Amino acid sequence: MLVANKFNGEVFSLANGDTKKELEKVRSREKFYCPDCGEEVIMKLGNKKIWHFSHTASGSCQYEYDRESEYHLSGKLKLYNWLKKQGIHAELEKFDQQMRQKPDIAFDWKGQKYAIEFQCSVIHADIFEKRTRTYLEHDVIPLWIAAENLIKRISHMVVSMNHFLYLFLRRTKHAWNLPAFCPVSGQLINLHGVIPISSRKAITILEVKSLSQSSIEDLLSPKARQYPFLKIWQTENQKLKSRYLMNHGAWQSRFLKELYHNRLSLLTLPAILGLPVHSSPYIETPSLMWQTYIYLDIFRHHKSGEYIRYARIRAAFAKRVKKGDIKLRTLPAAGHRDAWYALAEYVFLLTKIGYLEKIDSGTVKVQKEIEFPSSVDCQLKAETKFYAEFENKIVQSVFQ
Repeated sequence: MLVANKFNGEVFSLANGDTKKELEKVRSREKFYCPDCGEEVIMKLGNKKIWHFSHTASGSCQYEYDRESEYHLSGKLKLYNWLKKQGIHAELEKFDQQMRQKPDIAFDWKGQKYAIEFQCSVIHADIFEKRTRTYLEHDVIPLWIAAENLIKRISHMVVSMNHFLYLFLRRTKHAWNLPAFCPVSGQLINLHGVIPISSRKAITILEVKSLSQSSIEDLLSPKARQYPFLKIWQTENQKLKSRYLMNHGAWQSRFLKELYHNRLSLLTLPAILGLPVHSSPYIETPSLMWQTYIYLDIFRHHKSGEYIRYARIRAAFAKRVKKGDIKLRTLPAAGHRDAWYALAEYVFLLTKIGYLEKIDSGTVKVQKEIEFPSSVDCQLKAETKFYAEFENKIVQSVFQ
């Protein structure tokens, strides 16, 4: 940790720019104590690691901040100095007695309190959610920043997104964003417009800026970035289908079994089953699967001209969730939304592209039935035509 209390209770920080000689003088005449547990800590002024306070070997502090890596210490120190250079009053490692939490950095901006958590290692989702909830209950906006080394790029606009990384995902001005930082390169990274392909892969565009060229607005309100993604979406969806079929446990897949029992082929599913929508991140199950379930449960049972109550679609979705066929995500940093938005957006998109007609707030009418190609070649041709015809409407659905 970078902050400790003196014997008289005064807070002492190693981030104030004091020289080693000055700090050695202070250390020779002062004792320091952990702000959290009250145990004595040692000021370490080595030549290899960032200067910090450390508990003794026999210490029993429950917060265990001593185990911070050099990467973490460096990251929060650089973020702290970055805020200070912008004239922002920030405090390092300030333990809040009411919340019983100690953010890496706490600061005020335009009358709003913020807490930066620079997270370099994986923690349990329950802990992440509890900390986030506690901040919000005390009117503090948490800013979870992922360490850059947690992000694994697969290709130009495709990244590996595990369950932990999705916890960082937030919505700023109606756009998806995930902030990251690398203390080694001094770069602030924003992942804009995250579009999940599968439970572990997503399309996004990465904006990389040096911290020195970034402002607080780049962190609080990053500008939404609309980008061309449909060709990548098509390619990745085809890869997803192939992986399902080539998986050694494919014969055990409940989804593939259900397709087989309904005399359907995964490779000839029409493009309308597997579309991206803005709120897709709330659903862990790929769009290809959860939208096919909606077809099997609802759309295939209705002919052109027939009416469908939205409540029936919602009930079918909820039933699949209960059975475990559709899995949802909890996104604590994203605000008060959930998977119902993704379902509603999909139904709305079907009205925009002419498959359904909105009658009123709770009813839609089938305009035309969903057709299945007779072969894989026909599916590929029909999909290309479909995306060419409805590209603008699909893009609007993702970038609201």
